[in-house]
Amino acid sequence: MRISRASLHVLAGYAETFTPHGPIGQWQGGEKNAAGAIQMPWYEYQPEVERFEADMYAAKLVRPVDWMQWAGTPEAQQLISDPAAIAGASHGDLIYLLTTILRGERFSDGEIAGAYERGTLLAIAQRAQALLDGGPGKA
Repeated sequence: MRISRASLHVLAGYAETFTPHGPIGQWQGGEKNAAGAIQMPWYEYQPEVERFEADMYAAKLVRPVDWMQWAGTPEAQQLISDPAAIAGASHGDLIYLLTTILRGERFSDGEIAGAYERGTLLAIAQRAQALLDGGPGKA
C-alpha cells in the first residue's frame, strides 16, 4: 500500500494542529431529561478535527481494510500505544493507523481524542513529513 505524495502533504499539514496545545474537544451529554432518560454522552470536536477527518477520507487515507483484525496484532498495538514507534512506520502502517482511529471513532466516541492525547496523531503527521523528505524507515 502506498500513499501518494499529495496525500502525504495533506497528512503532514496537520502536524501543527496536533501539536499539544490543550483539548481538541469536550464531552457533551450525559444529563437526565425531564422524563428521567439519560442522554448518551458524545465527544464534540473542534472544527479543525472535523476538517482533519474529512481530509483523511478525501485523501484516501482511510481505506477498506480489515482494521479490526490489524488492531489486535502486536505490531499494531505498539504503533497505537507508542507514538515513538511511528517514526519507522510504513505507508501501509499509516493507512491502517488512520483507518483504525477514524473508523474506531464510529464505534467509540473519543477515539480521535485519545490518539491526540497519546501523541499518535502528531507522530503520524510527522512521519508523513519524514516520508516526503525521504527520511529513514520502511517506505
